[in-house]
Amino acid sequence: MKRSVSVLLMVFLVMAAGLALSAEKVTIGHLTIVPSLPTYVAMEKGFFAEQGLEVELIPFQSGTDIVDALVAGRIDANCMSAITGHWFAAQMVPDKFKIFLVYAADSNVDNTMVVVVKKDSPLKDLKGLKGKKVGTFPGATSVALAKAIIRTKISPEKVIFTEIAPPNMVPALAAGQIDAFFSPEPFGMMAVYQGIGRYLIKSPCTLLGLKKGIVGGAFSFSAKFLQERPEVAKKVKAAIEKGADYIKANEQEARGYLAKYTQLPPPVAARIPFEKWIKIKNLDKKAPQLFFDVLYKEGAYQKKIDTTTLYYE
Repeated sequence: MKRSVSVLLMVFLVMAAGLALSAEKVTIGHLTIVPSLPTYVAMEKGFFAEQGLEVELIPFQSGTDIVDALVAGRIDANCMSAITGHWFAAQMVPDKFKIFLVYAADSNVDNTMVVVVKKDSPLKDLKGLKGKKVGTFPGATSVALAKAIIRTKISPEKVIFTEIAPPNMVPALAAGQIDAFFSPEPFGMMAVYQGIGRYLIKSPCTLLGLKKGIVGGAFSFSAKFLQERPEVAKKVKAAIEKGADYIKANEQEARGYLAKYTQLPPPVAARIPFEKWIKIKNLDKKAPQLFFDVLYKEGAYQKKIDTTTLYYE
């Protein structure tokens, strides 16, 4: 009997070793933020393993760094970062990536962007920002978006913009270094949660009148990966999309992974608003183009690009 058990155990070990050797290794970069959630769900629920993939998740600190790594082929996939950074790469080094999933609103709604002021600020609306110091994330697109929104009420040339790294945004408001900030959540929630700030306006992007919605984030493959391992790319895409579907069906469970991967306080992770994870086959490709055009008009980009050519289906 003992001999039979030992033989079976050896068989299982050999089978497991064979599966491990046959697994396709994939390197996936990610920013530790809310829109990356399908990646975390795919890891936690074993969706990558179901596809025969051995995934290494590599965290990055900025969208610039992760897109640079993607276009250089140092990572196989970017799951995920801002689509605006992908557009910068497309104008500078075209044909180096393809987008296979987006994080977006598909109509003129805005669940995540906010404008925040100090809790005791006398400011009442965007018009009050005239002559004030306004914080944005670093980068031309963040400033351009804030300018485009403010332009619906007053001239943005009358506002003083200050680029601030995301972790420093709430402390800068608390210290009085800025009078307000534009950012996606969770920074507004964090300011309120800490008793530092209050919302001046929620959903400011709706002022842009983009009826087809705004795309915020993108999941993408490097061109090198797609060329050399196209079948593996299909498996990665299937696992990530299954993660997105799982969030839709099991949102509260999925939110639990945010606290683990993004270090959000559990009360914030439980309440932070989501946009939608939209598969490319369901995406109205005119929507991202219209958003790009707004930022291009504000001077964020030097070259006009056709964003409808950037997708992988």
